[in-house]
Parts: sequence; structure tokens; C-alpha cells
Amino acid sequence: MKTIILAAGGTGGHLFPAISVGEELIKTNNVKTCLVTDFRCKKFLPADLKIPTYFIDIHLKINSPLNKLKSLFNLANACIRALFLVFKIKPNIVIGFGGYPSFPILLAARILRIPVIIHEQNCFIGKINRFFADYAKVIALSYPQTYNAKKFDQTKIIVTGNMVRAEICKINNNYNPYSDEFNILVLGGSQGAKIFTDIMPDVIRRLLELDNNLKINIIQLVNINDKKYLENEYDKLGVKHELAEFFHNMPEIYSKTNLVISRSGAGTITELAYLGIPAIYIPFPHATDDHQYLNAQAIVDIKGGWCYRQDNISANILSQGIYKLISDRNLLVSTSQNLRLHSKNDAAKHLSDTVLKIINIISN
Repeated sequence: MKTIILAAGGTGGHLFPAISVGEELIKTNNVKTCLVTDFRCKKFLPADLKIPTYFIDIHLKINSPLNKLKSLFNLANACIRALFLVFKIKPNIVIGFGGYPSFPILLAARILRIPVIIHEQNCFIGKINRFFADYAKVIALSYPQTYNAKKFDQTKIIVTGNMVRAEICKINNNYNPYSDEFNILVLGGSQGAKIFTDIMPDVIRRLLELDNNLKINIIQLVNINDKKYLENEYDKLGVKHELAEFFHNMPEIYSKTNLVISRSGAGTITELAYLGIPAIYIPFPHATDDHQYLNAQAIVDIKGGWCYRQDNISANILSQGIYKLISDRNLLVSTSQNLRLHSKNDAAKHLSDTVLKIINIISN
């Protein structure tokens, strides 16, 4: 029986690909997998998850000398716990999916000379994956045009694409933007986004001024503290709305969505591309290495969506952009087709097959 550790954490964008690969691997009878993540990701774990899960938490804050000292202590503690855990499990290989909570496990694997594979979801290889890239047996990428991939050994690099959650794969989505009611889904990543709270009521007001016959429905991921304010604003405008801090019925929501307004995290982009749902992306301006902008630009390059820098966006600009799309539904259809044409739906199998090949090579 071969054992594999999946290391991911920090956000759902790192965690969901790890789960997808784990679920693919356990279809093989002679493979046992386990997941190591942090407590922040606990809320994202599916209730029916069949992969044993361990938690190694890290609290990193560097906004003061005292917090830096505490962070170093927490990191050292996490690395020691990870070393004991990896030694106990004795995996044949460790797969890292990025996010700083994966660092202790990957470091433990390197110390114990256990082979490592890394997977990068974004269009720019992140800090943790860069740190272990030279040691890794394989560097798996989601985008062929990953910007800083040329810095690493090209013989290690494969392009698998990013993984799509099993529940999303089950959606039979026939994108149709021609209905009378136009459904706009507003996402802000797993933590919500304040800019969408601030700007969207004014955007909708301007859209209704352009055409008061528009039938617009808003489905919006919100911070719980902003929910009442948005409910009042949309009620004033007479717009149907569904607001929540976290949606547990994403397949149902995706199936009725005509346009998405969103940040451009790798997970969101991957799911929308798989389903062929066009989006206007407003990248998080403080994302490490500006990777969200690079993710969005990769979609713009295939004519699969639109991107606005947050510093350049306004209610007027965004409402004009949305109105153009509402007025030209054929453009939405062609954009949807472009997304589907470039979407990879076998990423989990591709990476799991690669993992099994590496295990066979190092075992012989």
C-alpha cells in the first residue's frame, strides 16, 4: 500500500485542488491518501470527505516586532509537529498545493528525503512552491503561460490545468443568457470583498437608469456585517436579491447565472471556465505577486472574460460594461464558448497519473 500526503491550506483555492486529486487517487486500490491543512480551511471541507485529515495551524502576523517574534515561534512549532507527523505516516510522496500552511509538511518531506511534487493553481508560481521547486520531482502548472515558470528546470514541468471540484463537475450547465431575467452573481473570494458592497448598489441603480425595463436578479457573497445594508439598498431599487456569507448550493446558483462579477482567484476562474460562465474580473490589488491580475489576464487573452483594475473601476464604468453585455447576448455566448474551448477537465486525473508514475519509478 502506497501512502501519499496532500499539503494545502490558507484558502479554498489551494484546498479544493488537493481534495480533487485525493479523491482521484483513492480510486486506486493500492493507494492511501491523507490531507494536511490548517484550521482556516476546516469550513471548506466537504461533510462526506473520505480522506483522513490532519490540521497543523500557523498564525503568521508581521505587522509588529512582537508579532514577528510570535510568528517565528509558531512557524518553528508547526515545522516540528509536521516533522513528527510525516515521520509517523511515512508517505511515499508528498504533493504540495501552495499556501503557507503547506510549508511545514513540505519542509519535513525535504528533511526526511521524501519525494515532493508541487502544483501551482495561479498564473504565477507562488512563494512556497518557488521555495521547493528545485527539490520537487515534478512542477505541475495550471497555465501553459505561467509567467515565472521559465526560471525552473523545464524537464520537471507539466501542464495539468487546475482541478474542478467534484460537485461542480456534476453540473450539466447549458449556458443560456437569453432569458428575460438577467442573473448576476457577485463573488469576492472566500472572505468576500468590500468593494463589491460599496459599488454594486450604485451599479444596479445606473443600469436601471439606462433601461428601467431590465429585470435583474443579484446573487451576492457578502460579509455578514454588510448583509443588512445591502438588503436595504437592493430593496430600495426593487431588485430581487439573494445574499449570503457562504453559499452551500453553488451548483444550483451557477446553473442560473448569466454573468459573474468577481475577484480572480484560481479556483473561481477554473470553475467558471469549466462551466462556460463569462465574468468581469476585478483582481484583488494586494494579491502576492499580483497573481490575480495575471490569472484574469490569461482569461482575457482567450476572449473568455473582462478585467478591470480596482484603482480604475467606478460604478459608471462597471454599469456601462454590464449594460453592453446585457444588450449583446451573442457576445456572452461566444465568450462562453471560448471558455469551454480552453478549459481542461481532466486535471485531477492527469496529476494523479503522474504521481503514480513517480511512485513506481522511485519504488523500482
